Amino acid sequence: MAVHTRLIKREISDILSVYRIGNLLNFSGIQEGIENTNYKIKTTNNYYILTIFEERVNKKNLPFFLNLMLNCSKKKICCPKPILDTSGKLTNNFKKKKIALFSFLTGKSKKNWSEINCFDVGKTLGEFHTVNKSFKYKISNEFGLVFWKEIFKKMDRLKLDTIIPGIHKLLKKELEILSHSWPKNLPKGIIHADLFPDNVFFKERKISGILDFYFSCHDFLIYDLAITINAWCFKKGKFNQLFFNQIIKGYQSKRTLTEKEKKQFNIILRGASLRFLLTRLYDFIHKKKNSIVTLKDPVEYFSILTFHIQSQKRFNYFK
Repeated sequence: MAVHTRLIKREISDILSVYRIGNLLNFSGIQEGIENTNYKIKTTNNYYILTIFEERVNKKNLPFFLNLMLNCSKKKICCPKPILDTSGKLTNNFKKKKIALFSFLTGKSKKNWSEINCFDVGKTLGEFHTVNKSFKYKISNEFGLVFWKEIFKKMDRLKLDTIIPGIHKLLKKELEILSHSWPKNLPKGIIHADLFPDNVFFKERKISGILDFYFSCHDFLIYDLAITINAWCFKKGKFNQLFFNQIIKGYQSKRTLTEKEKKQFNIILRGASLRFLLTRLYDFIHKKKNSIVTLKDPVEYFSILTFHIQSQKRFNYFK
């Protein structure tokens, strides 16, 4: 979440006029995150989230994302539910941008979490993969290996090495390795692809819902698990084996990993690390001056990638 597009009260009132949700009382921009603009809306009926979809989201994929959220909600995975307007539409337009309105999800994300929390995160991801197994819509991963190569070419070597000395050489070498080693035949399905701690809400020590489905796609299930592991099992670059064990245990309570997936886990973890390292570096270099955005630290994912590179031969994740 972030604030790229600034709205005034009159504009929000106009947007809400096509929904049956009561009259606007107040609103506030949500600054966490980097992808879309989000406002917390309070009306005479309830609280809602207004999302304005920004540049990185492919507008053609919005029906997939929103219907996926509806399917998850139907299958008892708590998430923001898209609100239909008076014409039965899931999206509308505002100044050439797509917008949508969602139910408000109670709870808060955690800055610090426990082994029990990690088990629940793994279990929720396993449930997500299981309940969406028969989801009829599919889109490919637009942020996969081809995208990694493209975004790397768009970043100046000197600027990269100013942020992290020597990072350009490491990225180039890792992309070459991943191009030759990326698996082709692992179990696929609908993945969330962004299950970071700030996208998981807790209430009374239990998960109350998951957010931000806008990287969801059809890809390797283990890749989704790798993204989650990287996000939840590292603090200041240090790997937490107990957190890892609990996420895997929770996940396998809903879906059992294959031996082939386990054997390929290092290369998948490296790809998942590289994906977010590249986008964080790109956002750091190309930050827009007039947007209110909380940038993510690229050094964090540089440390995670380095750990997985060093672990490729001597480290056993599944101790």
